[in-house]
Amino acid sequence: MTKNRIIKYAANTALLAVLAAAGIGVYQLGTAPSDEKIIQDKNAPQTVEENMEEEPLVDAGTSQVEADLENAGEGNLAGNDIAETEDTTVNEPDFQENGSEETTAQKTDTDAEDVADTAETGMEETTDVSAEAASLPKLSFSEDTLMQWPVNGNILLDYNMDQTTYFPTLDQYKLSPAIAVQAVEGAPVTASVRGTVYSVEEDPQTGTTVTMELGDGYQAIYGQLKDLAVSEGETVEQGETIGYIAAPTKYYSKEGSNLYFAMRQNGEPVDPIMYLP
Repeated sequence: MTKNRIIKYAANTALLAVLAAAGIGVYQLGTAPSDEKIIQDKNAPQTVEENMEEEPLVDAGTSQVEADLENAGEGNLAGNDIAETEDTTVNEPDFQENGSEETTAQKTDTDAEDVADTAETGMEETTDVSAEAASLPKLSFSEDTLMQWPVNGNILLDYNMDQTTYFPTLDQYKLSPAIAVQAVEGAPVTASVRGTVYSVEEDPQTGTTVTMELGDGYQAIYGQLKDLAVSEGETVEQGETIGYIAAPTKYYSKEGSNLYFAMRQNGEPVDPIMYLP
C-alpha cells in the first residue's frame, strides 16, 4: 500500500515536471517574436533621415528648417508687400492732401504777392496821379474874370447866335459862334487868360486850332494859327505866346488873315466880347 503511494507520488511528480517543462516552452513560444512580427518590424516606420531620403519634404539640398524659413520669409514678404501697399494707400492721400495744401498755400502766397504788388502799383499810380494833379496849377474862371485881347486888330465878324451874320467868302448869312479879329499874317497870338491846352486840331474852316481849358467849365478856342509854341497838356499863363497868325483858309479868303477866337461854357458858345476889355 505504501509502495503504491510512493509510485503514484513519483508519477505525479514526474507529470508535474513534464507539464512544467511544457508550460515553460509554451510560454517561450508565446513570447518569442513571430515571423509576421519580424516582417511587420521590417515595414515599421524608419528614422527621420531614412524618411527624408525616401520621401523628401522639400527640394533636394534644402532642409526642412530652411524650407520653413523660406515659407516664413515668403509670408513676411507677402505681409510686407501688403503692409507697403496699405502704407502707400494710406500715405498717398496724405501726400496728395499735403501736396494740395502746399500748392494751395503757395498759390495763396503767390496770389497775395500779386495782390500786394497790384495794390502797391495802384498806390504808386494813384500817388503819381495825385502828385501830378497836385503839381498842376488850379484853373479858375468866372463871369467876373477879365481877359486880354489875344491879338490887336479890328473885328471882321461878330459873335451872334441869335441872328445870322453875313460871311463874305461864303456869301451867306449864318450864325456866328466866334469873332474874327483882323491881324497880319505872322503876328503873335497870346493867351487871353491862363489855361491848359486841351487839344490841338486841324480844322477845314479854322485851320490849326488850339482849345484851352480855363476852369469851371470854360474853354477858349484859337484858330487860323501856325508855328505853335504850345502842346497838349501844357499850362499857359496869360500873355504867353500860343502861336502865330497863318494865311486864311478858303472859308475866310475874302475876310483876309485873322484870328478865329471863340469861347464855350459847358460846351455851349458864349460871347468872348463879354470877357474882353
